[in-house]
Amino acid sequence: MLTYTKMIGFELNIYVSTGPNTLEYKKILANEIYDQSLDCKIIEDISRSGEVNAIIYSDDSEISDFALFPDSTIIFSTFAGVEKTLLNKTITQSLVRLIDVEMTQCMAEWCAAHVLRYHLDLDSYIKPTKKEWKTSHKERLLADQVDIGVLGLGTLGSATARKLRKLDFNVAGWSANKKKISGVKSLVGPEGLTKILSTSDYLILLLPLTEQTKTIINTETLKVVKDGAVLINAGRGGLIEDCDLLKALDSGKLSECTLDVFNEEPLPPEHPFWFHDKVTVTPHISAPTRLKSSIKSILKNIGRIKRGLQPIGLVEKERHY
Repeated sequence: MLTYTKMIGFELNIYVSTGPNTLEYKKILANEIYDQSLDCKIIEDISRSGEVNAIIYSDDSEISDFALFPDSTIIFSTFAGVEKTLLNKTITQSLVRLIDVEMTQCMAEWCAAHVLRYHLDLDSYIKPTKKEWKTSHKERLLADQVDIGVLGLGTLGSATARKLRKLDFNVAGWSANKKKISGVKSLVGPEGLTKILSTSDYLILLLPLTEQTKTIINTETLKVVKDGAVLINAGRGGLIEDCDLLKALDSGKLSECTLDVFNEEPLPPEHPFWFHDKVTVTPHISAPTRLKSSIKSILKNIGRIKRGLQPIGLVEKERHY
C-alpha cells in the first residue's frame, strides 16, 4: 500500500491542466481554496514544475511529458475512466481517478431513465410512426417481474443497481469480486457471467475496460444472452464488438440498445449505429464531469492524503482502474 507522508503538513502546490476547461477549473479551485482556508497554491507556470506535488488533469490536456514533474506528484484525473491516460508511458506518478457523488448520481439516473423508457415503451408514443390513436391491450410487466443485469459493480455500477432496486426491478450484478449490496444478487466468474447474460431482460454495461473485459459482448457471449434482451452501454465502447452487436440486433437476438460510449469518439457520421432503427446513440453524456463537484471531491482526497490516508480512487495500473 502506498503512503503519502511527504505531503503531511506541507503546502500543496497544484498544477491544473484540463484542456478547454482549465481556466474555469482554476477559478473554481481558487474559490474553494479560499472558502475552505486550505493550505494550497495554484502553480500557473509550467517552468515551476519541480515545485508541483499535485496535478488536476484530463486527457485533452496539453501535457504529454510527466517526467517534468517530481515522482512524488499525485495526478488527479477529472475522469472516472483512466485507460486512455494510462497509455501515456511517461506517467510514473500515482494516479487517482475521479470518484464523485454527483457524477455517480448522474450515471444512476441516466441508466434508470433508459430502462424505464424501454420498460414503459415510451418511444412508440413520443415518436409514433403514424399519427394515430393506438393503444395496446397487452398488459405491461411490472418492475418486479423484470430482471436487470448490471455488468460492473464499482462505484457507478453499484449506485445504478441500488437505484433500479429502489424502483422494484429484480437486479443482479456481475463483477470481479463478490459485492454486498442490499437486494442485489452478486455474481462472479464465468458461470456468473453466463447466468447474468442468460437471465437478464436488460443488460447494463458499466465495466472498466481491461484485457479481461475488452469486447466482452461478442458473437459468443451474445449467443448466451436472453432472446429479446435490451442492451445499455454506459461503460466503455471497447466492451462491445460493434459488428457482432449489429448482427444480434438484425437477427432479433437483441430487441433494442442504447449506446453512450463508442470505440471511436465522436462517433463517425457514417457509422451504422446512426442509421439502425434499434439503436439509440447518445454522445457520452451519461455521467459528465461536473466541475464544482469534481473539485470538491479532489480536495477531499487531498485532505485524506495530508492526513496520511490513501486517496479514494487510487489506480492500480496493472488492472487499468
